[in-house]
Amino acid sequence: MPVIAQHIASIPRSGIRAVFDQVEAYPDAISLCVGEPSETAAPHIVDAACDSIRRGQTKYTNVLGIEEFREAAARYNLEAKGIRYDPAKEIQATAGATFALFLALKAVADPGDEVIIPSPFFTSYAAETLLCGAKPVTVALRPEHRMQLNADDIEAAITPRTRAVIINSPGNPTGAVTPHEELERIAQVCMRHNIWAISDEVYHPFVFADGMDAAPSIANVDGMKERTIVVESLSKTFAMTGWRIGYLLAPAQIIEHTGTIAELMQSSVNATAQYAGTAALAGPRDHIAAMREDYRVKRQIVLDELAASDVLSLIEPQGAFYAFVDIRATQLDSQDFAVRLLHDERVAVVPGDAFGHEGAGFARLSYAGDADELREGVRRLRDFAERICDPLPGSRTRAYHRMGIMA
Repeated sequence: MPVIAQHIASIPRSGIRAVFDQVEAYPDAISLCVGEPSETAAPHIVDAACDSIRRGQTKYTNVLGIEEFREAAARYNLEAKGIRYDPAKEIQATAGATFALFLALKAVADPGDEVIIPSPFFTSYAAETLLCGAKPVTVALRPEHRMQLNADDIEAAITPRTRAVIINSPGNPTGAVTPHEELERIAQVCMRHNIWAISDEVYHPFVFADGMDAAPSIANVDGMKERTIVVESLSKTFAMTGWRIGYLLAPAQIIEHTGTIAELMQSSVNATAQYAGTAALAGPRDHIAAMREDYRVKRQIVLDELAASDVLSLIEPQGAFYAFVDIRATQLDSQDFAVRLLHDERVAVVPGDAFGHEGAGFARLSYAGDADELREGVRRLRDFAERICDPLPGSRTRAYHRMGIMA
């Protein structure tokens, strides 16, 4: 057989996908590992897609996306985040956020450069950095900071080879929301060291603080729009995961280069998804508020169930739809915990180390699905963990110690 490229062999497979494969062997399992809304796209979005097909709008499009989509994205971000982008030069439609992330990294990182990644992190961050020939440098997210990004920790990791830092708020897998004040401090670090911020904002509308409709963006800090690449998606906000439609918001010189890369790799983004995306971005947003309140209720189910546990602990998530549960009291590593939970209790969660070494000793669960299944799944999770620590009624193993919900 001809030789396979060595650098490809070093690219890790997504730990989330590995769990999906395991779940297929347990058709009766409750899956708490899927990071997608249980809803589907609203009727007006589906109608726009079907109408575009009937009108024959199924040809190649501009590599940056159809004009209507980019204009709708510009209006949406101005209204939702207060940031103004030129749809002709500063916005690019992409086949989802993961491809947008790759384009962003490819535009700013040369082989041998370094990209700072707060950890635990979404699985694509490190893999796509490696695909670009760059080096991922992880910075631990700390419980004492509520798993929020921290400017001092980021600055301590900067070297002469650092080209960018990835920002993710609300965060996957932790659900942490970094406040505007800390983003201002991170912005000062970026400007002081002349590095890019790549801001993954795909969960921006799902925040639970009273009176907040969107998480703050580092691009909104004075002096940062021109050094920030925002990665966005319609997957979570508009329940369009399978449509594979997202976009980049960035300075014109970045879009010029990401457009060139995308043109060589895919010619253009799926036209039907773009027309659907235009309707989504330009249409009513009442469903977003409804989804946010639904997630708030489901988050409370998780908090209430785990509050009764002597074994499991949790830093209360402030956004997205994930809970990152501390399982260290069981003395099982994350992989063993997830495998045994699936086998014994028919509940699927993602092992924390799938999100980087700093996630070891944790498990991620999603509360985006059915509320009744969620309640039953978390109850089984809690019972399983407590049985590991207390296999006989009235006794405790040496692994046992009490841990409550962390504030």
